[in-house]
Amino acid sequence: FSSQYGPHIWKCLEGRSETDATKLAKQVLTHLCDIGMAMDYLLSEESVSAIKTLLAGNESQRFRVYDVVAAAIKDSDSSFEFFRQEGIVDLLLKEGSAKDVLVAMNFYELVPTLCESSVPYEYIESAGVFKNVLEQVQQAKTDDSVTSSLLRLSALKLFSRMADAKGISPASFYGKYAIAPELAELVLLPEPRSDLKITAITCVGTIGNNPEALEYLASEKTALEALVTVYNTSIGQLRVECLRAIACIFGYSTTPSGAASQICYELYAKLDDGKFLVGLTKEIMKGFEESCVAGLAVIQKLVHHAWGLHEIASYQNIVNFLLMRDSSRAKVAQQWQFSVIESIVKAPEAKSEFDDETFARLERYAREGPYYAVATARVAVESS
Repeated sequence: FSSQYGPHIWKCLEGRSETDATKLAKQVLTHLCDIGMAMDYLLSEESVSAIKTLLAGNESQRFRVYDVVAAAIKDSDSSFEFFRQEGIVDLLLKEGSAKDVLVAMNFYELVPTLCESSVPYEYIESAGVFKNVLEQVQQAKTDDSVTSSLLRLSALKLFSRMADAKGISPASFYGKYAIAPELAELVLLPEPRSDLKITAITCVGTIGNNPEALEYLASEKTALEALVTVYNTSIGQLRVECLRAIACIFGYSTTPSGAASQICYELYAKLDDGKFLVGLTKEIMKGFEESCVAGLAVIQKLVHHAWGLHEIASYQNIVNFLLMRDSSRAKVAQQWQFSVIESIVKAPEAKSEFDDETFARLERYAREGPYYAVATARVAVESS
């Protein structure tokens, strides 16, 4: 590899339309960002000149460059400092205040990726980015235009994805930028098919999938209480969306413990007024693929909690359902059913929670796999 190649590869990102060439160039550049020596070649004086030329062009090629910059920054604070000194980071941050809604949305999409280290996060925060995005969410309440709604959706997703940004403390971040009350208000919107309502429910689940962020949600209360309220009164697709969020929260870890697991139990106890597993079993048994899969996903996450496994073992209807094979169910539902049983069998407390006969049946199911069909004898009748 030679430094002479760098400018030519960067220039392949040029153009308004996405082509095979631009896709391949971005893949190559992103891959080379993982190789220390290659970075020296990619960031030569000639390459930087090519980058700045691209950044003076249309938004499509600008964001192809920004995607590569984000990939370089993700694993290297020195790369961030290089791009900052060259003014490229500041050019990126200016995109957040663009009047073009699609440009701003692309910027929002990129921000969490940039925060894999505390160094770029602190710089982005000092520029007021998160404060401005939160204000965008709050001010949009009085603006029901399509543009405002699109920006609001993107802003909510930005905040939810920050839960897993490695460069931050989720509790500190959400304590400073209080998105939970905004999510709660949107979760409780009266229109069940509202994109904002559905997105807010999803965001609660995404944030709650991080144990530290879940503790923030529990301390703040409003978002989790809103989720409980909507679940307890919902039907159809809205209930499915709630179940997906609940599965995310319950599934924050494969070895849950401590405060976060207790928060999950308290949430579980409020769902369906303490009869969550009863209602969930009925939902699964209706046979509708989406609700069946969403319900089984929740049960699979429950298994990881000692209290959840106990609840499942104590409710014979769900145990009977899990052990009943039905080849007419969608394959994805059969896969989730198997995943639940496999998780039960692997759980350390399972042998003590289930009687010997039931546990032996669960083990046999796990050995046989998700699609095992019981052989049936056929009697041949000789025709006269």
